Amino acid sequence: MMEQHILKSKLSVVGKTTEDIIKLEGLHIWIKENHILDAIDVNIPKNKITCIIGPSGSGKSTLIRSINRINDDVDGITTQGNINFNGSSILTSDTDIASLRTQIGMVFQKPCVFPKSIKENVLFGIRHLKKLSKIEKLQIVEENLKTVSLWKEVSHRLNDKAISLSIGQQQRLCIARTLAVKPEVILLDEPTSSLDPLSTRAIEDMMVKLKEEYTIVFVTHNIQQAKRIADHLIFICDGKLIEQGNASALFSCPQNSQTKAYLKDQYCAC
Repeated sequence: MMEQHILKSKLSVVGKTTEDIIKLEGLHIWIKENHILDAIDVNIPKNKITCIIGPSGSGKSTLIRSINRINDDVDGITTQGNINFNGSSILTSDTDIASLRTQIGMVFQKPCVFPKSIKENVLFGIRHLKKLSKIEKLQIVEENLKTVSLWKEVSHRLNDKAISLSIGQQQRLCIARTLAVKPEVILLDEPTSSLDPLSTRAIEDMMVKLKEEYTIVFVTHNIQQAKRIADHLIFICDGKLIEQGNASALFSCPQNSQTKAYLKDQYCAC
């Protein structure tokens, strides 16, 4: 298990300091000859919702997937720089990747349910970490399905295949599966882009509640969504960090002209 040091750097947010749980320092990523991320320096504050915004192809997904090293599986990838999680680098050769991914969970753009029952989907990650009694399994299933507001909808059919759920329900099930292993950080890569407005709002409301216990990093192409849920905002364009900071401050008075144009018209002349 990775050492759980406390990161000492602070981020000023409207008159108070907030602890940074993750710091990216001079992060460069190439995929073969393509320079995807260029000298990215960003902070992720603890127990906040950090939204990463930017045009299509700007590097948002590559950025978020670097935080729990899913990018390692990409053919021809080269990484330079550093990523600190709780004060320890995760890019060292001796990093326990399996352990890292239990601490930093990931939810993808399209729901990724397994060809198993609803109950088995919730337990899929946690059952590989420790042996559970039948009572413990039921408690974990109920607790996490309640957290994602899915328990009332599926409690009577936990043994049904997960694929029988609607797309919005499947996405909430994926979040429940992630929560079951008790991560510190939840990464979400455009998790509502294929959902209807009702399901989207349900997940947004859930994220706002979950930040009391978790740190959330949320990639979105939807400016209005970022306005609704973001505490901290990161704007990247063409693989470069343009501006970051308190979301309310950036939406009301961005310092960079590119940020201002993108937040107003979703246009960036990078």
